[in-house]
Amino acid sequence: MNFIGLHTYPYDPTPGTGRDEPTVWVGLKNDVNDDGTVKNSYPTSYANTMRNQWGYTALPTGNYSYGASRIFDTDCYGNPVQVGNCPLPTTPEGYNAVFDKTGIMLKNSFEHAQSLNVKTCVGTETSLSTPMSPIASLNLYYSKTRQDNFLTTTECAECENLYEFVRVEGFVYAHPFPESVALNTYYNGQLQDNVLSVKPPAEGYVLVRTEGYAFSNSTRLSGNVTTTLLMYYNADIHDHLSVSTPEGEAYAKTHGYTLVGSVANVLANGTVSTPKEYYEGIFMRIQKLGIPLDYYWIWTPEGWDGGMTSTNPVFKAAVDDLASAGQAHAAVNASFKLATCGWVVGPLPDRSIFDRVLSSDYSAITSIDMHVGNSPVDPAYVNITKHDKWAIPWMEDDPGLTAPELWVNRTLMHMEDAKKYGCQGLLGIHWRTVQTSPQIAAMAQKSWNFGLTSNDFWKSWSIDEFGIPDPATVFAAVESFNLPRPVNWGGGPGAFAGNIAQCTWGSKYDFVDTLASMKSKVKPGSCLDRFEYWLNSFQYMRGISRTECAWGQYNAAIKKVGKESDPATRQRMAETLALPLREQLVQNATEMMTYLLQTVSSTGEMGTIMNVLSHSLVHAIDEPAAQLESYLGRALTGKAVPSRAYAGPTKLAVPTVRSVVTKGENFTIRAVVLSSCTVQSVSLFSRNMIGGDSSFN
Repeated sequence: MNFIGLHTYPYDPTPGTGRDEPTVWVGLKNDVNDDGTVKNSYPTSYANTMRNQWGYTALPTGNYSYGASRIFDTDCYGNPVQVGNCPLPTTPEGYNAVFDKTGIMLKNSFEHAQSLNVKTCVGTETSLSTPMSPIASLNLYYSKTRQDNFLTTTECAECENLYEFVRVEGFVYAHPFPESVALNTYYNGQLQDNVLSVKPPAEGYVLVRTEGYAFSNSTRLSGNVTTTLLMYYNADIHDHLSVSTPEGEAYAKTHGYTLVGSVANVLANGTVSTPKEYYEGIFMRIQKLGIPLDYYWIWTPEGWDGGMTSTNPVFKAAVDDLASAGQAHAAVNASFKLATCGWVVGPLPDRSIFDRVLSSDYSAITSIDMHVGNSPVDPAYVNITKHDKWAIPWMEDDPGLTAPELWVNRTLMHMEDAKKYGCQGLLGIHWRTVQTSPQIAAMAQKSWNFGLTSNDFWKSWSIDEFGIPDPATVFAAVESFNLPRPVNWGGGPGAFAGNIAQCTWGSKYDFVDTLASMKSKVKPGSCLDRFEYWLNSFQYMRGISRTECAWGQYNAAIKKVGKESDPATRQRMAETLALPLREQLVQNATEMMTYLLQTVSSTGEMGTIMNVLSHSLVHAIDEPAAQLESYLGRALTGKAVPSRAYAGPTKLAVPTVRSVVTKGENFTIRAVVLSSCTVQSVSLFSRNMIGGDSSFN
C-alpha cells in the first residue's frame, strides 16, 4: 500500500532526547482557533544542528570543515518550520508558531500525497502525555494565634490545629516546564511568618519546600487560563499574604495589607482534563486544519520491547487510554481511522491481545519488527482476526544510520512471513530515502511478483539504475549482514569510535574496488550519476573504517604521551609520535568527508553530514586538539587542522524531490553546489507538460 506514517515523540516537561516533536499538537478544544491554529502550546522542535540531543554536539553549520558548510544556508539547520525559532522556541508566541507552521507543512504535503493516492497517518504514544500536568491547588490557611497566612499545595499537615482552611488561591503544576518558575515556601521562625514566593522576601527567611511551578510574570496564557498571584504585606503583624482571587485581594485591602508586587502567573482553574478531552482537542485541530488524514495511530512505547506483560498496570492504563481515543474519535466525528503501532504488536505472553480488547473503533493493529528488524515478523499476527494487520520491516536501523545499509534479502523474507500470517498491509520504516531505495523498490516489486528473489531483484535493479547487469553481483554479495558495519549506537545513531581493530578491515572492502572497475561500462548521464552515488557511498564507508583506525592509533599514542612526566620528553613525543598520527587522522577524515559530500542528493545525506560532524568527528578531531596543543606548547597548523575547503569535483544537487508542479502552485526548488571554484550562477530549466511545446526552456 502507498502510505506515509509519522510517529511523534511524546511531550515531556524537561526537554531532551526523544521528546517533544511538533508533528502532533496535544491540547484541548478551547485552545484551538477556527482555522486550526493554536492559542496555547509548549516548546517543541525537530532535530537540528544546534540541538544537543541524540548524542550530538550543537555546532553552527558555518563552522563545519571539509567544505560541508557550503551545503547549508543557515547555522541552525533543520526543518523549515523552525525558522525563527531554532533550535527551540523560547516564547509562547514561538511555541504556537512552530505548531502552526507544522500544521501547514503537513496539510500541503498530505494534500499532494492524496493527489497521488498515498495514504497518510500521524500519531502519538500511549498513554498520552499531556502538557504541564498534573496540577495542584494553592490552599490558603490562616492562624489566628500566630496572625499568619500560609499558602501551600499540601493539606497543612504541619499546622498542628493552629491553622484553618480559608480558600483556594489558584493552581500550579507539579512538575517544572520551560519558562516556569518555582513557587517556594519560606519561613521566618522569629516572626512566625510563612510566605509563598519565587525568592525569600527578606533576610531571616529559610526555604521550606517547593510547592509547585507557575508561569513567570512575563508569561500569560490567553482565554483567562492564568491569573496573577499577588504578594501583600502587613507590617504591623509581620505577615505576608499571597493571593490571586478577588476575595483574597479584597481581604488584603481591608485588613491593613500593602501590595508588594506580582509573584507569578498561576492557573485560574484546577480542573484536570481527561485523556478523552485531550484526544478530542487533537482530533478537532487536525480536522480544522483540513489535513487530509487517513489514519491516526497510537504507539506503544519503545520500552515495551523489553518484556511488557499484560498483567502490568501500564498495559491496563494503555488500554484505557486507547479506549479514550476511541471515544474522542466518535465524539468529534473524525473522518480518519484509528490504528495501533509500536515496537511490539502487544505485550507478553499473548502479543495478539489488542485484537481482543480493542473495539471496532480501531481499524488496524500494526508494529515495527522487533530488535531493529533483526527478529522475524511476530507470529502473533496470525491470531489477529478482528482487525486489519500490517507488518513493518526495517529498511534501515538507527544504530547504522551513518553508513550504507542493504536489507533487500531480509525485507523479502519478512514479506513472505507477513503474508503467511495473513497481514493485509506492509510498510517500511526508514529515515533516509535514497540510501534505502533498493529495499523499498524490492518491497514494491515483490508486491506484484511474489516469487521475486533477492538475486532476481538485484539483476533487474542494476540494469534499471546503471544500464548494465554487472553491479548486481557486487550488491548481492554484500547485502544484509555481509555488508561491513563500521558504526553503531553511541548515545545516538551511527556513532564512530576510535578502534584499532578497523585497521585490519581492508579486505572487507575489496568489493568497493570491484565496483569501481565497472565504472567505465556505465554510459554518461543519469545512469552514471546513480552509479557514482553508490560508489561514493561505499568509498565513504571504507573511509569510516580508515578514520576509525587512525583515531584508535592516535588515542593510543596520546595516552602514551600523557603518561610521560618530563615536560621536554613529553613535548618531543608529542611532535614525533602523536602529531604524525593526528595528521593521518585528519587526512583520512578529509578523504572520507569528500566522498560523503559527493553523495548529497537529498536532505537525508545532509542529515548524515550533520550527524558525522557533530556526533563523531567533533570527538575524534575537534575536541582532542587542545590536549595535543598543550603537550606541543603551540597551536596546531597545516596538515593537523581540517581544511574548510571542499576537495572534490564540482557537484550540483537538488534536494527537492518533486519534479512536477501544478499551475498556480507556489513551489520552491533548492539547489546545492559544491565546488573548489567559485560558482557564478545556477540555471533552472522547465517545460509545459500539457499541450504546446514540451521542450525545456
